[in-house]
Amino acid sequence: MSLEMAFSGGTRRLVFHPRPLLVAPSGDGLFAPGSVIRRVYADSACILGAGTALLLQLAHPAVAQGVHEHSDYESRPLDRLFGTLDAANTVVFGSCRDADAVRVAMERVHSRVSGPGYRALDPELLAWVNATLLGTAVQFYERLIGRLAAGERDEFVRDARIVGEVFGCPVEAQPADWADFEAYWARMTATLVVDDTARRVARSLLAGQGLPLHPLWRPALHLTRAVTAATLPERIRDGYGLAWRPVDRAVAGVALSASGAVLRRLPPRWRQLGPELLRAPERPGGGEVAAA
Repeated sequence: MSLEMAFSGGTRRLVFHPRPLLVAPSGDGLFAPGSVIRRVYADSACILGAGTALLLQLAHPAVAQGVHEHSDYESRPLDRLFGTLDAANTVVFGSCRDADAVRVAMERVHSRVSGPGYRALDPELLAWVNATLLGTAVQFYERLIGRLAAGERDEFVRDARIVGEVFGCPVEAQPADWADFEAYWARMTATLVVDDTARRVARSLLAGQGLPLHPLWRPALHLTRAVTAATLPERIRDGYGLAWRPVDRAVAGVALSASGAVLRRLPPRWRQLGPELLRAPERPGGGEVAAA
């Protein structure tokens, strides 16, 4: 049984399917069906890292300011998250034509996102957003499913550069291989600053404000907060003021261990997600949201 959150006419609805989630990648895309980036990004293990990736993005003050001033995260908390996942998955699994459509949409949306001290089309910001998707995907895939070989990591980084280029970030502004990525990641996470704006946005997102049937989401939100706290660098976790009591560590440990134990025993096709399940939300009155 799988769960899909669908968006239509500006409203959300939950849809249950009595079948496995199955990726149907295009044969005319930027990446081959057997590529590492398709294998990893298709795995539902990576979705568990969505909160971690988002809070790492917000720890860059310019990203946090842009989200604060140009999104309605308090009433529609999942819009940016689903928009980012949809854009990335469409580029990875879709056709070359789909990737070109994402390129145009991203440029259109990002061209309107600017303010004092930030510009969404800044290659530094685009590189960091794309890096958080790559870094958390590798972290969760290797923790829950299995290690990637050194060559697979290098291939993943090279392919992720192509995704970043579609988002608007020049290839040369991104890490070239896994060693380069690790150095970049260490440098960025050491210099990130969780400011008041980032904390305000994060509190709203982790509280699930604006979610339909909010009380039903409380157990999942509690698990999400614990897993996110467990998988953020300690300095970033402390900057957000995320609870990290013994009970939080226990909840995160059980959630991650249980997820790994279950997912590793499932056939790959039962773990897979695809771009057809992550449609960008539509604003009331039409027009999709596609922000990264």
